[in-house]
Amino acid sequence: MALLNLTAASRAAGVNRSTIVRALKSGRLSATTNDAGERCIDTAELMRAFGALKGDAYAGAQAAPTHATGDAHPIAQDQPVLFEVLQEQLRQAHEREREGREREARLLAMLESEQQARRELETKLLPAPRPAPTGKVRVRALAIVLLIALAGLAVTLVRPELVGRLTGG
Repeated sequence: MALLNLTAASRAAGVNRSTIVRALKSGRLSATTNDAGERCIDTAELMRAFGALKGDAYAGAQAAPTHATGDAHPIAQDQPVLFEVLQEQLRQAHEREREGREREARLLAMLESEQQARRELETKLLPAPRPAPTGKVRVRALAIVLLIALAGLAVTLVRPELVGRLTGG
């Protein structure tokens, strides 16, 4: 890949040199150092960080790119290599995406399993529901209510004056 110095990189990306320097300091862009000790940016790295390179600025940068070996070499010769590098990066991105989806599916399955186990534990730990009154208890309660009603009826039949006193009449 062709390496460009900071000025050529800023022209190729269509941004100010200070933007390139800030991107290097923040880690958004990476650079290497050539034999002369100058910081150089790979064109693929520049394209990754800033998108497609500007046509006329990029053409001007082709005239004298800086390489790590120090020799001049037109960028046009590097186009097939750039294409292969981009294809490899795309393949790796697809692989990472596939792995991410598989991991997501595993994590969702684990979450569902944990939720099911939690529901089972909650069911075991909750107190048992109170049973409804059994038939014998219900029959006894009804019998007591019936006896009280019959006693009231008997009192009204046998001693009607007591009912009059109780009701105030």
